[in-house]
Amino acid sequence: MTTPTHILQENGSSRFPLIDNLRSFEDQLRFTLTQMDGSSFWAFSLWRAPEGANLRASLPPSENYIQCAGEAVGVAVEVRSTDATGTAHQYTVGKPGTPSPGEPTETIRWDSGRRSTTVHAHEVLTLDEAAELFIAYYRDDRVPAEYTLRELSGA
Repeated sequence: MTTPTHILQENGSSRFPLIDNLRSFEDQLRFTLTQMDGSSFWAFSLWRAPEGANLRASLPPSENYIQCAGEAVGVAVEVRSTDATGTAHQYTVGKPGTPSPGEPTETIRWDSGRRSTTVHAHEVLTLDEAAELFIAYYRDDRVPAEYTLRELSGA
């Protein structure tokens, strides 16, 4: 088993270290994300633990993370990062290509339909697409450059 370096959070509350005792880190991320159903499991976050953190004692939050919410038919993925001045920026991630013009029109629902967000059509991702983004973020602490990022105001 490899020493965990990342922390996972499900449904905004259950927090635990990413471990590879049954599957590789990448396979664990892929398996976990593809289990999202919109009711019992509807949100997932990943961030790197601070250098030297004792994850047996504490699971600290981070200013930088990737998260998604939704259900099996589609999820919205967001990434949050801080710039060199320490200012936080949060983005909705879209598929590679040209961003959709105009206002977002696609509704992503989760928590048994009690919560939702509106995104552009190219920002509705499948669970498999979200898993690939989480794996890329796990490896490099960022989403691949070919994906589009739309900054959210007030995030």
